[in-house]
Amino acid sequence: MPTQATGITYQVLYGIPIVGDTPKHGRGERPMQWTKCSVRFSHAGLFPDGSYFLYTDEGKVLQLKSIDGKWHFLAMAA
Repeated sequence: MPTQATGITYQVLYGIPIVGDTPKHGRGERPMQWTKCSVRFSHAGLFPDGSYFLYTDEGKVLQLKSIDGKWHFLAMAA
């Protein structure tokens, strides 16, 4: 899950608001914005602040960041 290749993978539980389908590259793209979400280890533990990638069971890859223990993900603006 870290954005820099470390070879470390974390199993996590997460809550991310549902956002519509992401448009393809090209005309009509919506801007990106950081949106609040929740992320936690599937067992007790904390993540250090920083940037991460989340690989979902559905095959999506989301960019996350933690600042002062608060989680945000990069989402398409509505």
